[in-house]
Amino acid sequence: MASSKRVFRTIDIELETDLPPQVVLDAAHDFSTPRRSLIFNAVQPKYFIVHSLGDGTADVTEGTRAGPIVNWERCDYDWSQPGRVTAIVKDTNIYAIPGSTWELNATRVDGKTRVHMIWTRAFNRRSKGLLFTFAFRTFGEKLFGTYAREIIEGLEKLENQAAAA
Repeated sequence: MASSKRVFRTIDIELETDLPPQVVLDAAHDFSTPRRSLIFNAVQPKYFIVHSLGDGTADVTEGTRAGPIVNWERCDYDWSQPGRVTAIVKDTNIYAIPGSTWELNATRVDGKTRVHMIWTRAFNRRSKGLLFTFAFRTFGEKLFGTYAREIIEGLEKLENQAAAA
């Protein structure tokens, strides 16, 4: 009998920005539209639902279409701890649960903000999950590194536009 144990892999990306830490943290739990999709381009409005929003928590479904494949996850977000936003996947069509998470930390270091994003993922054993298991293991570091840079660059662009207005 084959083992059904999921192997979780963590991708850990660290970036720097001139933005203050609180701007980055606030963006990570800003569930307004269209801003969410402008910062996190993998969150498409068609697949975005805020089920509940509290002072330091939210229940949110976010998804994206990549060609014929739609991926979505429903997460419990928590930003009650200073300097940190977490999202714990509680329902999904792609990831293994429990155990799939996302975390963002932002701290000021030497006049810059160090942004630390951590994706912990395993995938379900259906066909899409198997395809994404291969992609995550093979290209995950590069793909998520690019995505993390896009998130920070998108946020910097939005903040610069707001400052210029």
